[in-house]
Amino acid sequence: MRVTNEQMLGNTLRRLSSRLGQYERAQSQLASGRRILTPSDDPGGTVRALSLRADERSREQEARNAGDAHSRLQIVDAQLSAASERLQRVNDLAVGAASTKNDSERAAIKAEVLAIREELRGIANTRYRGAPLFAGMADPAEVVAADGTYQGDAGAIERRIGEGETVRVNITADEAFGLSAGGSPNVFAVLDQFAAQLDAGDTAGVAATLGSLEQVRGTLGRSQSVVGAAANRVESARQRASDTLLNLRAERAEVEDVDMAEAIMTLQTQQVAYEATLSAMSRALPQSLVNFLR
Repeated sequence: MRVTNEQMLGNTLRRLSSRLGQYERAQSQLASGRRILTPSDDPGGTVRALSLRADERSREQEARNAGDAHSRLQIVDAQLSAASERLQRVNDLAVGAASTKNDSERAAIKAEVLAIREELRGIANTRYRGAPLFAGMADPAEVVAADGTYQGDAGAIERRIGEGETVRVNITADEAFGLSAGGSPNVFAVLDQFAAQLDAGDTAGVAATLGSLEQVRGTLGRSQSVVGAAANRVESARQRASDTLLNLRAERAEVEDVDMAEAIMTLQTQQVAYEATLSAMSRALPQSLVNFLR
């Protein structure tokens, strides 16, 4: 079969175009560090990479949720710890007041007790990011009113911190301070009673108040334990999310990224092949055409 110059030219140009495309692709892979430049490069690998990216986004969101939960629980714990410290001070005052018969001393103790009562109410009314910290899902102007009544609800605020795992990140003032009837004594009612006993010089009543104080401190301590357990879960979830993200990113890198040493070798190979094809053209085609192509 007779091969014309036109056929030879067409075949040579096609080979040159193919070599040039492979050379350019090798350059792009090395420059970008990516093995898969288009889905057609590796359809199976593309599907796997997209799945891994979706998993990464889920884990990243969980990590953000865990970070938010950690911050919130830290604030809750700090406020409850402050309340616990103030109740310990009230307990110390009650121990002293049970044995004092000095009116001026009782008056000073009463003034401090009432000041602590307001401190505790201030803690119960703490706001976090513009919303009440201890009101459940409600948003009252005051979580605990001046008379010691609870204005919030029993709503649980939760965060998703893992696959199928949520954690509660709030405690209500009702739970922490025993504000509901029928449960632990209402801390504000106990403090009001303590102040009244001091006014009346009722040392026997003051001594009895120590039992009520022990109960409200126990209620607060249980709330702190709940918060501590939740914080431990959140910290564990944060660590798991971090470890999982590292594994997912490493797995995706194996699918998407190039082996740099291999990519450099491939580029060099394609460069040699392209130059060899160009050299072959120079011998097979008129010199003027090759010079034009160069």
